Amino acid sequence: MIVGMAEVLELPTAAHERRVFLPKTALAGVAACFLLMGALAGAYGPLLEHLSRRFEISLAVAGAVFTAHFAGALIAVFVSMWGMERASGRLSIWVALGCLGVGCAGVAVAPTWPTFLGAVFVIGLGFGGLDLGLNQLVAHSEGPRRSAVLNGLNGAYGLGAVAGPILISRLARIRGRLPVAPRISNYRPGALVGIFIVGFVFYVGLETGVGGWMTSHLESVGKHSVEAATLTSGFWLAMAIGRLLAVLIPERIPPSAVVIVCSAVTSIALLVALSGSAAPVAYIVAGLAIAPIFPTGLVWLAKLRPGDSRATSWMFPATMVGGGIIPAGIGILIAWVGLGWAPAVLSAVGICTLAAFVLAGLKGRE
Repeated sequence: MIVGMAEVLELPTAAHERRVFLPKTALAGVAACFLLMGALAGAYGPLLEHLSRRFEISLAVAGAVFTAHFAGALIAVFVSMWGMERASGRLSIWVALGCLGVGCAGVAVAPTWPTFLGAVFVIGLGFGGLDLGLNQLVAHSEGPRRSAVLNGLNGAYGLGAVAGPILISRLARIRGRLPVAPRISNYRPGALVGIFIVGFVFYVGLETGVGGWMTSHLESVGKHSVEAATLTSGFWLAMAIGRLLAVLIPERIPPSAVVIVCSAVTSIALLVALSGSAAPVAYIVAGLAIAPIFPTGLVWLAKLRPGDSRATSWMFPATMVGGGIIPAGIGILIAWVGLGWAPAVLSAVGICTLAAFVLAGLKGRE
């Protein structure tokens, strides 16, 4: 897959500046990676009940796959943050792909629940490395309309995530390094980056939580398993379409406005999902609204901190922490209040996301 990517070119600049150029063939390779990553991530939710039966565990215990996946991804993004400043992008991507392949093979043959979780952890290592590496290369690449390009590429992730639930229910070459500000021994991310970290923690927890729990919620309001899984694919499809539509957002609309409005609409849509009859449509609306938040938020921060890829690098540990902790917390709350209240719990996470990005907007104006 990566063999199909064209080169990411680095031009010589000042000692502390590095520039990344992405030809169309490289962007196609990135899109292919995102497509397969989305298919992998989208499969977890509909697999929960199958895993509980296969390994004779409860649904809540089966939810540990999210924690295992994002624990591995968290470690990978920290390693990648260090490695991408010192090694070529090609090497980072190949190592991540290797972990992903080994983990998937382990999942296929795992005989016990602990070994299955171990394999998922290895998948997470590869997933995290690819997530940081590919997004960073695009966010800090040269060229116009980076927000539109990154939304379009992440739309491929959403398209891949559409296939995962449906399949479950139905049986390159890279060179170059990221721009890095001169190294300072006491470098700290700063308050602005810290606020973005909180926003991304809640955002990814929200995205993973909706994709992971909406199948069970829809079944609790009377939908058959296949129908609920298909609607879950609808959520991921809506997210993919939303990211593709985000490409059409005019450049004059600031990324901050896109992120804040989308966070608000997502939170409202999830509250509407409390009505069982409205839930399918509400989840689709949530998928459309949530779509631009991650790629647009990444470009928003890159514009606030130009030339410093370390600032945006911190968003990737945040996403892995959010994906590992927030869905687990959602599961605990849902077990306490009942599946019928799952949309309210998810909406609360959305409101926390909104609050963090509103604060980021205020801080960014200082």
